[in-house]
Amino acid sequence: MNDSPYRTYRVGIGVSLVLAALLATLSLIAVATPNLGWGVVALATIALWVGLPLLLVLVLAWLRYMVRQRGRVPGRVHALMFVPTVAAMLIIPLWQSLQHTWSTVAGGSRDPIAERHINLSGQPLWLDTAPYASTGSGTGPDLPMQGDTPGHFVAFHRYPNAQSDADRAFPYEEGRLKRSVDHYRYATPSGDRAVTDVPLVRQPYPDTTRFNTGWGRTGTPELVHLYYHYSDHVEVAPTLARLSGSTADDLQRSRFEGLVLFTIHNYGSAPIVRMEANGIALDIGDRAIENIPAAPADCTAYGYPAGVALLPLDLPLQVRWQTVDAPTQWHSARVQVPAFRQAQPLPGQSTLQRVLLYVLPDGMLAAERYAEVFDGDTWRGIKATGLPASAAAFARCGSARAGYGDDADAVLSD
Repeated sequence: MNDSPYRTYRVGIGVSLVLAALLATLSLIAVATPNLGWGVVALATIALWVGLPLLLVLVLAWLRYMVRQRGRVPGRVHALMFVPTVAAMLIIPLWQSLQHTWSTVAGGSRDPIAERHINLSGQPLWLDTAPYASTGSGTGPDLPMQGDTPGHFVAFHRYPNAQSDADRAFPYEEGRLKRSVDHYRYATPSGDRAVTDVPLVRQPYPDTTRFNTGWGRTGTPELVHLYYHYSDHVEVAPTLARLSGSTADDLQRSRFEGLVLFTIHNYGSAPIVRMEANGIALDIGDRAIENIPAAPADCTAYGYPAGVALLPLDLPLQVRWQTVDAPTQWHSARVQVPAFRQAQPLPGQSTLQRVLLYVLPDGMLAAERYAEVFDGDTWRGIKATGLPASAAAFARCGSARAGYGDDADAVLSD
């Protein structure tokens, strides 16, 4: 740095090294902490508020040197000003590539497994979180899972590691439950696995092969394993997790068809803790679908998101659900989802079909179909079949249009 070729560029080179050190530190924290959770937000905030200004200073310094030297800046200076930053930015992708390679060689998968647990046993339960687990906040799940609040679910991701691969204790392989797993083994308060376990009833995995050819990305949207804990057994239902906004946008841009996004208005007498459509489990989120109080109470929900599923809508749906007041009893109803009168989609109409299910006080169901419509990236409105007549007497939260607030003025009639 004291050599004459570098002395006149020391400010730019110094900024480059500081920026590279910052990015390297943030990247190493990220790769060394796989259960970082919401800590990612803190790292991203630091990168934006500190790293971005440093990058701007670096570029301005480089431009000044180029003007001052009339483009005759030594190649070594170019390298010192940009190579360290680029190398720091490559830490995370290189680490991910190494992880993938190691997983392939070791015959295992380092991908985290999404689990959601619903306690319908009436007893406190210590869940198996080995070798470690992380909630969305970056901490471990709050255990035991209480039995007197079945409407509050416990959601987390479980992470395998080299030790779990070696002792074969991790129940998943390549992101799916091993075929040999037929019991659920609970943990003890100390975190160790207990000797006692209960039978595990398994539902099949959803057929996701259509994503391989119809979606712009590789793989599929995230799967979540829904564990329903009863007094004498556990049922696990793998299903598609609720879509993030970016995933939904990506599917829309890919013109992916056949995926149904469900929302719920629960006018029944109790919160819903489990729901299926045509035998496919729906991911209703981290808590029960609360029931909307009887009139004249105000609306308390505008379409509670209730998961996604690959299924046709031209035939009636067979829907069943369980509630907090009778968690072992199934309620069942058959409903025909109305079709749009205009067979051809409107320009910009979303290929993701949306269905609003109305759970009525008499145990029956009604359904409304709707689809979002865009002009490029500009919101235009929704195309909807309208409030079902059978739900009109109970629909204090309105139809699907009500969930769009002021944008409902732009609704396009079917």
